[in-house]
Amino acid sequence: MIIAGAGGHSLEVRQVLIDQGFAPKELLFFDEDQVKLEREELKGITIFALSEIQTCFENDPRFVLGVGKPSYREKLFNLLTSLGGALFGIGDASSSPLHNSNPVFDAMPYSFIGPQTKIGLGVLVNTRAHIHHECVLGDFSEIGPSAMLLGSSKIGSKCRIGAGAIILPGVEVGDEVVVGAGAVVTKNILGNGRVVKGIPAK
Repeated sequence: MIIAGAGGHSLEVRQVLIDQGFAPKELLFFDEDQVKLEREELKGITIFALSEIQTCFENDPRFVLGVGKPSYREKLFNLLTSLGGALFGIGDASSSPLHNSNPVFDAMPYSFIGPQTKIGLGVLVNTRAHIHHECVLGDFSEIGPSAMLLGSSKIGSKCRIGAGAIILPGVEVGDEVVVGAGAVVTKNILGNGRVVKGIPAK
């Protein structure tokens, strides 16, 4: 299986996959940044050329996203699916019967996903993040470690919700919004591409 991305998050993804029973030698890293692929800890388990990816996909079309940044997650998803790959979601929560999500997404260890949630394609729910009942998350959004989305909150596509941030119940956040670490969002942020931080978030 290919891990798309070779930064720090990709190493965590690799460990989760190994813990789920994948053999280390089955997991290969790909990144558009050659420098990342040349790190010592990745020696012998990297793919440099797109033709190598296609060869790998003939045996196993699955890949996982090993990056957090939403725009790069989307870019790698589009690239690898165009080469014949199929996105694989990691984490136990992504197979939970409690939510209504059909798209593939990632739920890192110790994350919580409540009932009647809808999670978009390629979303990253990071370690210890909590997504409570009836929340909606748009495609490729990143929910940082220990962030909390309380009941019925809605997050747009390609948002970045910082570590430890809290989105209060029923609050809506537009597309490509960045919420700073530790921020508390108390009211709707309907403009796209905005950056908010603080308590309350402004």
